[in-house]
Amino acid sequence: MQKIPVTRDGKRGSEVFVVDAGDVIKIDRVRDREIIIHTKDEQYYLDFSFDNLEEWLFEDGFRQLDSANIVNMNHVHAYDYKRGQVYFSSDQSRNAKTASAARIHKEHVENAMRLIQTAESSKAGQNQQLYEELFTKIVSETNDYQLLRSYATIRSVNERKRAEEKILHMAYHDALTNLPNRLMFDEKLKACFAEAERTGSMMAVIFFDLDRFKVINDTLGHHVGDQLLQSLAHKLQVYVKDKDVVARFGGDEFIILLTNVVHIDEAAQFAKGIPDLLKEPFVIEDQELFVTASIGISLYPHDGTEVETLLKNADIAMYRSKEKGGNSYNYYHPDMNKRSLHRLNMEINLRKALERGEFRVFYQPIVNLKNGTVFGMESLVRWIHPEWGMISPGEFIPLAEETGLIVPIGNWVLKQACMQNKEWQRQGYAPLVVSVNISAIQFHQLNFVQIVMDALDESGLSPDLLCLEITENIAMNNVPYILDTMQKLKLLGVRISIDDFGTGYSSLSYLKRFRVHTLKIDQSFIRDVTSDEDNAAIVTALIAMSHRLKIKSLAEGVETQDQLEFLISQGCDEIQGYVFSKPMPASEFEYMIKENKQLYIN
Repeated sequence: MQKIPVTRDGKRGSEVFVVDAGDVIKIDRVRDREIIIHTKDEQYYLDFSFDNLEEWLFEDGFRQLDSANIVNMNHVHAYDYKRGQVYFSSDQSRNAKTASAARIHKEHVENAMRLIQTAESSKAGQNQQLYEELFTKIVSETNDYQLLRSYATIRSVNERKRAEEKILHMAYHDALTNLPNRLMFDEKLKACFAEAERTGSMMAVIFFDLDRFKVINDTLGHHVGDQLLQSLAHKLQVYVKDKDVVARFGGDEFIILLTNVVHIDEAAQFAKGIPDLLKEPFVIEDQELFVTASIGISLYPHDGTEVETLLKNADIAMYRSKEKGGNSYNYYHPDMNKRSLHRLNMEINLRKALERGEFRVFYQPIVNLKNGTVFGMESLVRWIHPEWGMISPGEFIPLAEETGLIVPIGNWVLKQACMQNKEWQRQGYAPLVVSVNISAIQFHQLNFVQIVMDALDESGLSPDLLCLEITENIAMNNVPYILDTMQKLKLLGVRISIDDFGTGYSSLSYLKRFRVHTLKIDQSFIRDVTSDEDNAAIVTALIAMSHRLKIKSLAEGVETQDQLEFLISQGCDEIQGYVFSKPMPASEFEYMIKENKQLYIN
C-alpha cells in the first residue's frame, strides 16, 4: 500500500506526515499547485504533480475521472450519471462526500463499479464464475487502451485482495477441518480474558481427545482418520453455539471455549453432550467406526487467570479422563499436576525400559478342562523398574499404546515367548502352546507376518505351538486386511485366538470367516456367571456357538470353584485364572510343569 506525504495546511515548512492510500477516498485539484487529499473524516494538502499522482497511485485503485478529480474506486458506493456524481457512502444526502465524473465516462464508471462490487460478493469463493464472466464481457466490448488498463488493474487489485484474504484464513484455520486453529483460539481466548476481567464473568475451556484414534489411523489408514476428523468437526460446529468457539488443537485433539458461564455445572452439562455426538457410528468408506472421547475442563478464574495456565490445566484434566479408561469428563483439580508429572516421568522411563532390560515375561497357565492338565500358557509382559518396583500393566500398557512403544515391546515379548517355550522343550518338558497378545498397532505392521516368521526361525519353535491373541475390536477393523493377514499366519501353521470376545461390535458372520482356533470369553462375563442369569446365558451361548463352529472355548479370569464347575458343566474347553494359578515368572512356571501340577476336576 502506497504512503502519501501530506500537510495539515498546505504551507511551506509545515510538518509533513503520511497517510495510507487505502484511507483516501478522493483527491481534488483546487489550483495548479494545490491538491487536497480527502479521507472519510479529514482533509490534507499535497504539493505534487496531479497527473503524476494518478499514475503513482494507479495500482491502489485510484482513477482520474475528470480534470479535477482522482477517485479511489474501492470507496465508491454509487454513481449518478445524470448528475455526474460518484458517492463514497450509501447515504446520498447533501452532506455525503462526492466527486464529479464526466458523463461521457458513464459506462466506464459503471463497469468499474460492477467489477468491484461483484468481486466483493465473491470473497468466500461464491459468484467467482459470475465475476470472471463479467470481466470477459467488459473486456471484449472495450476498445479504449486506457480503459482496458483500468479494468486490468481492478482485476489485479481484486485478485490480490482475495489472495490476502485466503492467506489470512489459512493462518487462522485448520487446513483439514476448516475449524479455527490454535492461533485463532488463543487470540479469542485472550480477548475473552479481557472481557471476563471487566465483567467478572466465568469461562470454561474444554479440551478433548478421541480415545484410541491412533488405532484407526494405523489399521485403516490416515485418509480414513482424516475423513473421521472432518465429520466430527462438522458435528462440533453444529453443537457449539455461535458465541462460543471450537478449534482443532492438533491431531485428534479439539478445544472449545465456553463464554459467559454463569454456573460451573454449565460446563459439565456441555461436556456430557459430546459423547451423545459420538453415539452413532461414523460411516467412512462403508466402514462403521465407533469412537469415544476423553474430556478435560478448566474454569476461569478458578483454574487459571492466564491463557497458558488455563489450557494446560484443561489438558491435564483430559489426561485424567483418559487414565480412567476414556469416554468420560473431568474437572481440573490441583492434585492432577502431580499425576501429570508422574505420567511424564513414566513415559521417559518407559522409552528407556526396553534397552535397560527392565521388562519380564510372566506366564499364566491355560488348563484343559477335559483332563485338568496344563495345555499352554499366556505370556504377559511385566515392567520391573529399579526404583518404582513392579508397575501395573494397566498403568503402562495404555501409555505404551498411546506413544507407539507397544510395537517394539510387543515384538520383544513375541520373540522371548517363542525362545522360552522352545527352551522348555529342549529340557524335555511336554510341548505347550504359548499365547502372545498382539496389539492393533503391532498387528498392522506391514511386515508383521515376517516378524512372526523371524521369531519362529530364530527360536526354532514349531508354528503350531504359537497362538497369537488379537482382541475382538482389532478383528472388526479393516476386515479385508485382517482376513488376508490371518490367512498368511494360518498357512504358517500359527494358531489364532480372539480375545475379550463379547465386548465389542463383532458380527458372527465375521467370526465364521476368520476360522480362528480359540474364542476367549471375556472375564467380565465370567465374574458374575453364577449370580447373574444374563451372564450365564451369554457364556452358555458362546460355548455352544464355539462347539458348532468347531472353535475351542477358553474362559479367562476364572477365580472361584463355583465358576469352574459351571464352565465344566457347560462343556467349556479351557480356562485360565486364579482358580488354578496367577501369572508367574518363567522360573516358577518351569517348576510348576516340572512338578506336573494339574487341576482337580470332579
